[in-house]
Amino acid sequence: MKKVLFFSLAIISFQGFSETAEDLVSKMWASFKDSDLEMFSETMSKTSTMVTFGTDASERWEGWDALKASVKIQFDAFDVQNINRSEKVINYNSNKDVAWFSEVVDWEVLTGGEKTLIEGIRFTGVMEKINGEWLIVQFHSSVGVAGQVLEY
Repeated sequence: MKKVLFFSLAIISFQGFSETAEDLVSKMWASFKDSDLEMFSETMSKTSTMVTFGTDASERWEGWDALKASVKIQFDAFDVQNINRSEKVINYNSNKDVAWFSEVVDWEVLTGGEKTLIEGIRFTGVMEKINGEWLIVQFHSSVGVAGQVLEY
């Protein structure tokens, strides 16, 4: 009887688990560290209306298929050795079904047998809780320039 009760409580506890918005962002970064396209896909919306930006001026992807193809190329091109996240901020709308986040990310990557440290990548995004599951519906990564582009 104790085993049945324990098993039942374990199932109820597992069913009650809900991934938080922070868990989702952490999972996305883990997918880059592990070059795991399947894990990455679990964090993203699959809609054609999704728009994402990378750090290069040409990196603008419309829809999941375009982003997936680019991320696969990235995973094949370099190995992420370490990701350091700082200045993390997550905010929620009043219904707690939309969240937006920002953070600064430093990447240590191995490409062509050489390690490179890329510092200060600014990353922002929007998540939506869809059918009880957080998914990233938009993100933008950028690199700051030294000085202002236009003085004010």
